[in-house]
Amino acid sequence: MTGTLAVTVVLALCVSILSCSSEAQTNPCPDGTEPYTEYRLFFGRGDANNRQVVTDEDWGRFLEDTITPEFPDGLTLIDAYGQYTDSDEVLIKEDTKVLIILVPSDGGSASGIDRIINEYKRRFIRTSVLRQVISTCAIF
Repeated sequence: MTGTLAVTVVLALCVSILSCSSEAQTNPCPDGTEPYTEYRLFFGRGDANNRQVVTDEDWGRFLEDTITPEFPDGLTLIDAYGQYTDSDEVLIKEDTKVLIILVPSDGGSASGIDRIINEYKRRFIRTSVLRQVISTCAIF
């Protein structure tokens, strides 16, 4: 292979690789699915002295007057149990609610998530919320 031909082949390969990489970045989802952002919020319902500071009734009111108005199109809610060691090395065991919300990736939902978290912490001072954000693909 001559030097010019070798350079041309290498450049063509680089362009091919870059175009495939670029296409994968702009369309990361398999055919038939759309990109979404999945928020998983873990609402701690207890403290060091009580597994359930936030009662079922408290949670129901919070769901109806704070979460549902922010995300009326749908959500998933799971009852869970969690435990962790706090800053004083005390093992905290608590009931937990896991909220899963899928929103289109181009949507501006982060502010709604922030409002939910801030209201929970305001209303139930001794509790915590863990937030997980995942890029995913889905079809409904």
